[in-house]
Amino acid sequence: MNDTSPEIESFLKARYAAMSGSQRALMALQMFESAQQIVLSSLDPALSEQDRRRELCRRFYGDELASAIFPAQATKQNECREEIK
Repeated sequence: MNDTSPEIESFLKARYAAMSGSQRALMALQMFESAQQIVLSSLDPALSEQDRRRELCRRFYGDELASAIFPAQATKQNECREEIK
């Protein structure tokens, strides 16, 4: 889907091209940090800091990586899922 008019797309391309590499990197970093804040704000505030970090990792990178990085939480969550079945 592309809902951007050709004029605006051309304007944005010119603006991005005029930026230095460090300016583009800073913009990307700020967008990533904003995305993290959006995910974190959607989480249950009762979660522990470790559980919040795991869930952030899971939402950005998937279950496999989150389970590898946070194995104790993955085991606990798998047990809960089995109990629900």
